[in-house]
This record gives sequence, structure tokens and C-alpha cells, in this order.
Amino acid sequence: MTEHRMRSVYWCAALLLVAATTLVRCWFIGSGQLGLSPDEAQYWDWSRTPQWSYYSKGPLIAFINMAGTALFGPTETGVRAGAVFGSAVMQLAVLGWVGLYMGRIRTAFWTLFALNTTPLFAAGSVLMTTDNPLLTCWIAAMVCFHLAVDKGWRAAFVLLAVFLAVGITAKYTMLLFIPLALGAGWWIGRKQELPDGFRPRLGKALGAGGLAGFLPIAVWNAGNGWAGIKHVLYRGGMAGEKARVLFDPENFFEYLGGQLGVITPWWLAFLLLGAWLTGRKIFSGATGECGLSRSTAIILTVFFWPVWLFFLLWSLHTKIEANWSAAAYPAGMILAGLAVERFMARNAGRRRVFVWPALGVLVFLGLHLPGYIPWDGPKNPVHRLLGWEELGSAVAKMQEELGGPAFALSDEYGVTAELSFYVPGQKRAFCAAGSRKMNQYDFWSGPGAEQTNAVLVIKGRKPTVPDSVRSMFASVGEPVMLTTTQGPRQGQTFLLFPCRGYTGQWARQEGKTF
Repeated sequence: MTEHRMRSVYWCAALLLVAATTLVRCWFIGSGQLGLSPDEAQYWDWSRTPQWSYYSKGPLIAFINMAGTALFGPTETGVRAGAVFGSAVMQLAVLGWVGLYMGRIRTAFWTLFALNTTPLFAAGSVLMTTDNPLLTCWIAAMVCFHLAVDKGWRAAFVLLAVFLAVGITAKYTMLLFIPLALGAGWWIGRKQELPDGFRPRLGKALGAGGLAGFLPIAVWNAGNGWAGIKHVLYRGGMAGEKARVLFDPENFFEYLGGQLGVITPWWLAFLLLGAWLTGRKIFSGATGECGLSRSTAIILTVFFWPVWLFFLLWSLHTKIEANWSAAAYPAGMILAGLAVERFMARNAGRRRVFVWPALGVLVFLGLHLPGYIPWDGPKNPVHRLLGWEELGSAVAKMQEELGGPAFALSDEYGVTAELSFYVPGQKRAFCAAGSRKMNQYDFWSGPGAEQTNAVLVIKGRKPTVPDSVRSMFASVGEPVMLTTTQGPRQGQTFLLFPCRGYTGQWARQEGKTF
């Protein structure tokens, strides 16, 4: 087969891959296998109260939810439509950047294949969390930065500023793009000419984008005791009790295991191999051997290694969630695509070349058919997404039995958000004060004095009612245990407490744990 024909085959395969995976995701959302995750439900609830920013994230996720539910209604489809759209945009951006601009359609195909068969990307393509818009903006900003380095186009700098600003409103991690872009620009400019005016334009783009993106977040935080900034410091082990422990190797191994889980061991191996080989070629001055220009190789290296190593080393200090290093993987998966392409070429005709693609297909199927996998119990990764609709119906029934205006509440923000979404009528639920961390519900008012009764929902089987709840009602009755189901799967277990005689005095959160 000629090289031209082979390229055409890969182009068709890549386009078919994007179309097929997008259609599968649309089917998955419509299949109703999984309810909304607590974070998805929370972000949807945010969208009903537009603000400059929110407790733990910027405002972008709320506006995406507003758009999705405006098109498809306040449904699971409406909430998750943005995730499917974002995943399609990401794939097309990778295809255009790597396949068209770099002229490496084989690399583009294997990059897309690897992306679609990693839990991190696959889950983020159907669950509407902040990682989806973050990665969409991150990839788009990388493309613009590459064009600015190679061509010096003014439009590239303008779009870079736009995507940087929008990405920051998705997740604070986008701020890491600024030092990475400065570092990559400095490294590239050491041995080759950059376009006229590159450095001042880059500085203006990064400055304007960073300021525009962080401004609404700063405005909200300034009016709310800097709670969002404190939340980040607490979660990152830079404040509170976690800051007192400098070194904890247990977190390191947990984080490393998490990376094997969200990327899969084989793709992570290809990724690290590709990153190592590309970095070595840069320092030896032989980037042409890997089919990349020097500037391209530096961009991919800089946008992978510092981010990945930063979170890896930080995990020696505090607990790092597996998805926090997501920003490293747009560049990382392209490097993995390079390694896979090289592996496939060197082992052409051997059966072992099909092992990794076959494993990838199995992962993709497993991630999109969780409702049909016979695995019950809390250890199932999707267990916390099961049974919410049944819970909502049970709460509505108890509210009706109580009579009078009755609201729903819980002691966890995730359960509170799910109640807001799944209790028929979708009236906002409330999060009771107690010995817990602050959350967005603490910044909104409690139920009005016109309410007379309530249903308290506690997840699990332990009948522990917060003292703050007992103080707000004349009586709290004995709980009703509900073990939910969703299709053939057993869902979560909840305790529903009937609460009568609301005093009208909502107990606010007094703790300052972030």
C-alpha cells in the first residue's frame, strides 16, 4: 500500500473513531445506566444561582450547565450534553493539531485511540465535571501557543489569551499554563529564531488572559472571606492540619496507583517511554529522528514533565487526587501516541501488536456498560452513582406524608445536591451544619420560615442525626431505611428521618474547615 493511501486510511479511521465514540457517549447518556455523580448534581445546582464564582471552582461549569439544560431541560442529558460536546471538540483539536498541522496522522490516530480508552478521558467525556472544560481549553491553548511560536500570528496570541481566561474559570489548574508557556518560549528561543515581537506578545497574552480569568474568581472570594482560595490551600496541604505533615510516603504510592488506574498501566508505560525518548532527542539535538520539529518536541516535553512531576512530588507531602494531574496528559498522550506508532512500526506483522489495542477496547466497553456488569456493592467504582432517582421518589413520598411545606436536607453536600436534582419538582435541598467542611450551600440562605417539616437524608446505615438538625425541629422521628436499586444493580443505602415542627431558625455552619 502506498504512503498516500495509508495516510488516507488513517484519516478515515481517525474520523470514524471520533464519530463512533461520540455516538456511543450519546447512547450511554440516554441509556440511564448511571445517575449523576454528586459533583455533577452540585454543579447543576450552581447553575440555578449565577455568581461570579463558587466555593471550590470558577463559574464556567455553571454556565455550561445552564446552556445544556436550556437545550435539553433539567435532565441527565441536559447536564451531560456539555461533556459529550467538550470531548468531541478535544478530539477534533488533537486531530487538527497533530494530524493536519504536524502532518502526523498515524500519531494523531493512536493519540485519539489512547485517549478514548483511558478512564480519565472516557469518564470525563460523559460526566460533566470541571476536568472536561479544563482539558478542552488546555488543548486549545497549546495549539495557539504552538502557532504563535511557529508563525507569530496575532490571532494566535489573542486566542491564547481567550482560552487561558476561559480555562481558569473552569479550574484553577489552568494557571499552571502561564509558567509552562513562559518556560517553553524561553527554551525554544535559546537556539532558534522566534517570530518578531513574540516575547512581548506572549507576555501580554498570558497577562491579559490570566487577569481576565482570575478576576471573577477574585471578586467572589473578596466578598466571601477568600473561602475559595482557603479551600485550595487546605486541599493542597498548604494550610490546616495537613500542612503540619511535611512527608508522608503513603500518599505517594496511593497517588501513583491512582495514575495507573486513570491512565491504565500500558498507556502510562507508552506515555513515559515517549516522553523519555522525546526529551532525550531534544538534548541530543536529534529531534528530527522522532519526526518532530525542535519547537514541537519542547512544547510537548514542557507541558508534560513539569506538571506530572509536580503532582507526583507533591504527593509526598499530602493526599493528591488522581485527576489533579489531568493537565499533564494532553501533551502526555501525544507523546504516548508517538511511542505506540513507533512500537507498531517495529513490530508490524506480529500478533503482540494487537494486545494493547484489544485491552483498550475492553476498557472502553467496560466504561460504557457499567450498568450491565454483575458487580454489586460499595467497592464498585460506580456504586455512588446508583439509586439517586429512587431516593428522590422516596423523599417526595415522605414529604407528602408529613404534610405542609416540607423541604429536603442532608449533612453532606453531595447528597444535598442529588436531592435538589432528583426529588420531583427539583426544589433546592439544604445542607445541615455540623462537623464537616464548608461547601457552597453554606453561602446560600436556609429554608424560609414558611416551611413546617422536612426529610433528613443520611447516607449509610448509622442513624446519627447532627445536633444542629435536632435543634431546628420540635421532633425527629425514627428513620426509614432505603436500599436502592438501579436496573439490575443494587444501589446505595440511605436513612430517611421525618422531621416535624421546623422552628424557622436555620443553623449555620460554624466550623472553618475548608
